[in-house]
Amino acid sequence: MTRPSHDPSVRLAVFVERGLIPRLPTAWQLFCAQVEMIPYVVMADDGDAARYAGAPLGHPLLRTPVVFSQVGRDHLRIGHGLHSTALGVFRHLSYVLHEGYPVYDLQLVQTHPDGLERLRRHLRDVEAATTRAAARERRLVDLVIPEASAYRRRFLEPGGWIDRAAAFDYPDPSALPPFIRHDFSSLVAFANYAADTFPERARDAPLRGVPAQLVRLAGRRFTRDAFPPPPG
Repeated sequence: MTRPSHDPSVRLAVFVERGLIPRLPTAWQLFCAQVEMIPYVVMADDGDAARYAGAPLGHPLLRTPVVFSQVGRDHLRIGHGLHSTALGVFRHLSYVLHEGYPVYDLQLVQTHPDGLERLRRHLRDVEAATTRAAARERRLVDLVIPEASAYRRRFLEPGGWIDRAAAFDYPDPSALPPFIRHDFSSLVAFANYAADTFPERARDAPLRGVPAQLVRLAGRRFTRDAFPPPPG
């Protein structure tokens, strides 16, 4: 399987061309923003139990081994996601229940060639069990996600999540619930935050201060400014 490009100018081009990312972040800026984002990603979700209620393997101790066995190492990539394979993101979206429009992950799909249409085909195959592999994925997903067909329809239906992403139709940041930090709510917002906040290269930051700065960023999740208001 071809590994995705790690070049931000390649991966984020679809959003740069649309004017959604005015200034392309460097790899170092993405890394620094990723360090700050990680604690927000790994913190427990209060609504997790309710969302998975009713699925035979819905409890996190039961579903996590299943998800990891199918998504593989990409399931452990808790940073910006640009190093994940397209299939890894497809399976993440298939096996992990997203209560609302999964903007970040769908934008991540858009950074892969023909990503949204490939995701559409993947989920259609799973729903229709068109191959042995797709049938197996459907059986496993049905064990970890309650009413999994209804969940897949939210991606596949006309005007659904995939169609909205293809039209670059994303939620207004002002409509986000207060517990979601705007800077990390989408890949576009994350990239813009990285470009606007951090030095372009590691050598542009005082060397002695870099480790302490990264530790401070990683701990910001637990400070009063963990959820700054959206811009504008």
